[in-house]
Order: sequence, then structure tokens, then C-alpha cells
Amino acid sequence: MKKINVNTPVYDAKSGILNIKLSEESGSMAKISIDFKTLLPFANMVDSQVKDFFILTCAVYGVDRFINRKQNSVDGWSREIQISFPVSNVPIWNSIKQDLQEALSFLTGDYWTIDFYKSNFSNSLPELPMLFNEKYKQVNLFSGGLDSLIGAVDFLSTHPDDKILFTSHYDPHMKGPKKDQEDLLKKLDKQYKGLFNFVPSIKVTLSETTSKKETTFRSRSILFIGIALLISQGKKVSEINVPENGSVSLNYPLSPSRRTSCSTRTTHAFVLDKINSILSNLKIKTLILNPYEFKTKGEMVSECKDPDFLEKIINLSNSCGKRGHRAYWDKKSSSHCGICMPCIYRQASLMQVKDITPYGNDIIDLPPFRKKKGQDVNILLDFLRKKISKDEIKTELIVNGIKNLDKLDKYVDVVWRTRSELSKWIYKNGDNYIRSKIEL
Repeated sequence: MKKINVNTPVYDAKSGILNIKLSEESGSMAKISIDFKTLLPFANMVDSQVKDFFILTCAVYGVDRFINRKQNSVDGWSREIQISFPVSNVPIWNSIKQDLQEALSFLTGDYWTIDFYKSNFSNSLPELPMLFNEKYKQVNLFSGGLDSLIGAVDFLSTHPDDKILFTSHYDPHMKGPKKDQEDLLKKLDKQYKGLFNFVPSIKVTLSETTSKKETTFRSRSILFIGIALLISQGKKVSEINVPENGSVSLNYPLSPSRRTSCSTRTTHAFVLDKINSILSNLKIKTLILNPYEFKTKGEMVSECKDPDFLEKIINLSNSCGKRGHRAYWDKKSSSHCGICMPCIYRQASLMQVKDITPYGNDIIDLPPFRKKKGQDVNILLDFLRKKISKDEIKTELIVNGIKNLDKLDKYVDVVWRTRSELSKWIYKNGDNYIRSKIEL
């Protein structure tokens, strides 16, 4: 078990950076650096619990990157993490400890044990003018991916009298998202001038560490929410939208081995429900919503409220889960690998539009013996070949964390329609050999 202490944050007024030191029982150390100056106007307007939640999400992100999974897993994937967080009111946070442990354990696939200690973080932060003085209908996460783009387009094209505030995060160790966001925002600004503002993407990174970094970013979604919460509470906005299609949110495991290690859960209903419960118990009046939880990615595209504009800028969004690993790409200059599951979901969703996105690989160029390169494709083909009933899907969703039984049938239908979308894409783009693999 890794025992981590999260030191009380220290703000450097000269650089505008908030630093959080992590110390591990064996002597390993790390530092999380946060571009806090950008957030100061909001931070000075919120209650201590909101600030605590933000700092905690930054710390979770840093710890997730600090503890290398391969070196510290107990079963080849999961890590045991015991961690102590600084908070302003220990009794209040102790009341949500169990929910927080469950949310983090489910989100990252690890075993989190949490306690809290009294923080001496100074609230006497320098005052900065609020740059965003308008009244906003909602705060939206804007990652640079296709789903967040559709979420933005849908709102902007249907709310001419309301304003929306976008927020995001970037880590310089994750190449690409910041530029994706900037390129898309320029296009959105031309199309929907004056209808939105964007808080400059917040840099949060593990700037120093004495140990080998973890390469996955499982906890990034809770950091997104921590940033959005600080901003929304600072502007007295009660709704945060996390646009993500139901296929990816549920991330129905394509094989038993993908129930944990290979199944990301960034916007899974269990995670969002737990976070909403935590916020409610902390007396924070903000609701985290995913308006697309019952839609496939293809349905998000086909039902977009401004389809002509979306089609023009789709190629500027990025969905690839392996954009930083180009060793197996046939076309190294492409923006997407083309054969990871996020890329496959993307291509299947875009069959009815002109997709000029450059993909590094094509499924028909994957020899069956190229296991590493075509791993996701091979598992997908096995999944689509398997005959499966709606009752079996229902059981698997329950095993995979769905607790709200009132929504279960709708989730089952999302998985059912997703299988159909993926099968149609295989039939359209695969050769006879690949089609025969799923008996189309």
C-alpha cells in the first residue's frame, strides 16, 4: 500500500502558481503545480468546501500520476492508495468519506483509503478583478473532443439569449488538447460571436517527482469537475454540463478483462451520481449533468442542432485515446490512430457525414497476427460476433456499476444501438475477412 500525504497548498503570488507537495512514506516526493492566478477571481467568491473540493481534485490527479501503476499494482493493474487530504472542516468531510472513496476507487480502478486533516491554507488570497462579469446559464466542460464540441454547438445554436461559460484543463505532458481547444474556439467565436466566454485552459501538472510517472490519466474527469465547480460557484451558476455520449460513458466492457483495467469510467453514471451526492452533502448547490447519457455517439452527431457548421469543423476535434503513442501508426502525421476504441466510436458515428479526419491506421490493413497494433479491433470483432440478449446487457451493466435501476432499460438500449452502429461501420469499412469475423 502506498501511503501519501497531501501537504497544505502554498500559493506563490509572484508566479501565480499554487503548489501542492506530495510525500510518500518511503521518502518519494512530488509536486503538483496549478495555474491558480487564472482561477483567483472565482476562488475568492466561493465557500471553503468548494475550494477544498478543487484542491482535492488537483491532488487526486497528481497522486494518480505520481504512483506508477506497473510498479505498484497488487494485481497487475490496481493500486492500494492510502491518502490524507487537507480540508478546512474535517467533520464535514468525514461525513462524505465513504462516498469519496467509492467514487475514486471506481474511477481509477484502484483501492483508495482516505482521511482528512485540518488545513492551514490561507484564504487571504490577492484580489483580482472578475474578467467574466456576464450572467451565465451554465458552465460546460470543453475538452477539445467531438462530444464536447457537439455540446457547445447544441447550446450556442439554440440559446441566442443566454450565455455559456466554457472551461477546461491541460497538462503539458499530454500533447494536443490545449491546441484542439484553441482551434475550435476560434471557429465557434466566428459562428456564435458574443454568445460564450472561455476561461483560459487551466494548467495542472505533476511538475516534479522523484519516481517514474504513471502514463494513464484516469482521474482527469474529476479534475475537470473540480475546476468547473470553482468557476460555476464563483459565478453563482448551478449547472455544470459534461457532454459525453452514452456509449463511452457506460463503456460497456467488450470482454471480461475490460471490466476494470481497460475500461475508462470518466463520465460513468456511477461517478457522476457519487459526485453529485458528495456535493449535496457538502451543501454545495451545483448539479453535474450529462445531457447525452442516453444517446450513442452517432445520435449525437446526427441530432446536432447545427449540422452544417459541425461538419465543417469536425476534423479539428480530437477523440483519439492513443495520440501520444505513434509507434504503430502507418501514417505518423495523422491526428488519430484510427484503431483504438475512441477512434472506432468516432468513425462509426461519422458514417453519415463527410469525415476528413486523418487516421493513422485503417482496419483493413491490420493483419490478424498484429496483436498489439490491432488489439482493440480484435476484441471489438469478438464482441460483435457474440450473440447477446438485452437481459445479458442488463446484468453486465449492473456488474459494471449501474445503481440507478430507473435508468437501466435506457442504458441497455444505448448499448444495443451502439452495437448496431459499430457493426454497420465494420460492414462498410472492413474487407471480406473482417466482415466474416462478425458473421455479417
